[in-house]
Formats: sequence, structure tokens, C-alpha cells
Amino acid sequence: MTLRVLQHPPRAGSVLMAEDAALLEQAERGELDATLRFYEWSEPTVSLGFHQPEHVLDAERLRAARTQWVRRPTGGAAVLHSEELTYAIVIPNVADAAASARVQELVSRAIALGLRAVGVEADVDARGEPVTALPNRSSCFVRTSRWEVTVGGRKIVGSAQRRLTRALLQHGSILTGDDHLRIADFLRMPNEAEREALRRRLAEKATSVAAELGHTIPMETLRAALTASFSCVFAVEIRARDTSLIEVNR
Repeated sequence: MTLRVLQHPPRAGSVLMAEDAALLEQAERGELDATLRFYEWSEPTVSLGFHQPEHVLDAERLRAARTQWVRRPTGGAAVLHSEELTYAIVIPNVADAAASARVQELVSRAIALGLRAVGVEADVDARGEPVTALPNRSSCFVRTSRWEVTVGGRKIVGSAQRRLTRALLQHGSILTGDDHLRIADFLRMPNEAEREALRRRLAEKATSVAAELGHTIPMETLRAALTASFSCVFAVEIRARDTSLIEVNR
């Protein structure tokens, strides 16, 4: 198979999520080959999982910080998208849960390989914590599920998936810095002590490329390493980079 790779500059969260959803629908209709894209968010934005209730957010705090929120076409819990590289992969002809799990494993192995190429000692957690292990599921990075990418037991990538009848979308945040910790500022909490406890737990459970290396790296370096690692793990031909925009029907 051929994997088309799209390298996109920063854009608004609402546009990015609409594009991911559009790619999934195109693949479902048989109009799209396997496609991988990398992108950044033009401003810090909170995203909620497809089924996550809006009331987990503190609307007043979001307004005061002039921070937008969007809903993802995939599941999972809240993420503050900032200081990250986001990946999204859409694959047609994924028909069952076993195939979905295999995609999740391969994607994680590809990302871990790419991170190791830039000096981050990333690995894939083949076991992870069960979803029911933690009472607070409002934030993505407080738990590590099976096949997620970790460094020394700390999560460095948060991913979510959605499968339709014939196609699958998986996308996720590859943390390049620590601004994701500010998600604690925007979730509805019973008191400030609980908010601080969540912030500490996030700091304990997650890490980033900059934290592991002790310095930042050019985003282009990370994009290139990941493109090569996906080609290796999926054993596919990477089509020449396509920077064209994705058409979204509105």
C-alpha cells in the first residue's frame, strides 16, 4: 500500500477537527487511500472527546483566558493542544475491532521509533492501566492505556480512535513541551485543592520531548523522523509530501 503524507502548518482547532472528520468520511466512501498527516494548532485549544460532556469544562475560566474549545470526532478525554505535534492517520478497509487494535499498536510503534530517532527513549506500553483504574477521567494524560507511547512509564503521546463501518481514524498529541499541564486550569473542579492535585498528577504521569532532551528541537526535525518511522513500521511507500489543503464540505 501507499501512505499519503500531508504536512500542514498551524491552523484553528475547528478547522483541524473538521478536516480529520472529512478524511474519515472520504475513506468510508472508498474515496481516499491511507493518509497520514501532521499538524499544529494555531492557538492553545481544548478538545473534548466525542462523547465527553461539555460540563466538564469551566466556561468562565475559558472565557477569561480567551481559550477556545472544540469537539473531536474521536473518543477519549480532554486535552489542551499546545506545544505539541499532532498526527492523524486514516485507513480504509478496517473492518473489525481486532484490526483497529492492530492499527493502534503499529501507530504507537511508529511514533516510538520516530521519537527514539531524535533522542527520546520512548517505548510502547503493551499493558497500560485499565480505563476504570482512575476515578478522574476528565483529562487524557492522567492515565496510560494499552499500546500508548511512554518514556520511563510516563505518557508522551495521547491518542484516540474512531472506526466507522469500513474506515478508521486515529489521531493524537505528541507532546513537545509542557503547556498541556494547563488543562487543569480549564476543567470544572470542586475546589482549588483538587485542581492543584490534578496538575500534580498530570506532571507525574506525562512528559514531553523538551523535558526528556533538556531542550527543544525544530518541529521539522520531528516531522521528518516520524514520516520515516511510519514508512518503516507500516512497510509502505511514502508518497511525496503533499501540502495541499483538505476540502471540507460544510
